[in-house]
Amino acid sequence: MAQAAVKQGYRRSVDLARFLAAFGIVWDHARAPYADIGYTALALFLVLTSFLAVGSFERSDGKGFWLSRAQRIALPWLFWCGFYWVVYHIVSDEPFHLLSDPWTLLIGPSIHLWFLPFVMIFLVTIPWVSRFIDRPVRMYIAAVVLVLVSIPLGLLHAKLAPQAWFINPEGFPQPLPQWFFSLPLFWFGAVLAAGKRMGLVWPAIAAAALTSAVLYERSPEFASVQMILVAVIFEAVWRVTIKGSWPTWLAGFAFGIYLLHPATMLVAFKLFSETVDRSFAAIFAFALAWALTAALQRVPWVNRFL
Repeated sequence: MAQAAVKQGYRRSVDLARFLAAFGIVWDHARAPYADIGYTALALFLVLTSFLAVGSFERSDGKGFWLSRAQRIALPWLFWCGFYWVVYHIVSDEPFHLLSDPWTLLIGPSIHLWFLPFVMIFLVTIPWVSRFIDRPVRMYIAAVVLVLVSIPLGLLHAKLAPQAWFINPEGFPQPLPQWFFSLPLFWFGAVLAAGKRMGLVWPAIAAAALTSAVLYERSPEFASVQMILVAVIFEAVWRVTIKGSWPTWLAGFAFGIYLLHPATMLVAFKLFSETVDRSFAAIFAFALAWALTAALQRVPWVNRFL
């Protein structure tokens, strides 16, 4: 039975956004038409992750917040590192060699796994943001700090992207380019959550607009405007009222789809060749990852890693 009342300050539409963001990431990784929507999908994923983390922290007593969540992320990361090590050892001409590059400790054998250590590390900042933003003046300060941090990181990303997402640029090995893009968005989500709690979101939106304007002026690329774009998308999503628990049911598959989609995309290319229509490959990989996630969630012991 659907919950009659969800957690205070929560929207079912946010769950639907998580599921759609997972699809956008798969679409991007398949290099389907308009693949750059992957920037927005990842940005939305990041903002939702930190936004929900703030809510979770504020509903808890705060004790052991980071450690408990770090453990919940570390175990799936280690499990899927092992899985993809086996997969790539079998199919790749250049298998993953642990410790051949120390930066691999922040990624794993599959580049998309960078997201898990990133979240695991920077969740430590969630209590700091939540506790600091307890009055309007501190909200204004947080918005200013967000701009001051986001612009340099965004410019670094603009200098390196998009090639740096696929190859290691000299001086900035992966996952640093991914971090340069992601950290401002992660912190934006946390600041926005504090603003929602206080009923004071305009400083966060203004920070997003200013950051995006400066980045676009210096580097007129789609990636440069992601903070304001995802801010607008989030505000639109937040205002949508959805009855029933089906968005939450869908959101329960998002993490597994993200983890499994490189393997299912490999299946798509093996079955249909690398010349397959990329839109079809994206839909096939997404559907197969969804089906596998649903199946594996029913398997004892394995389901804890999804």
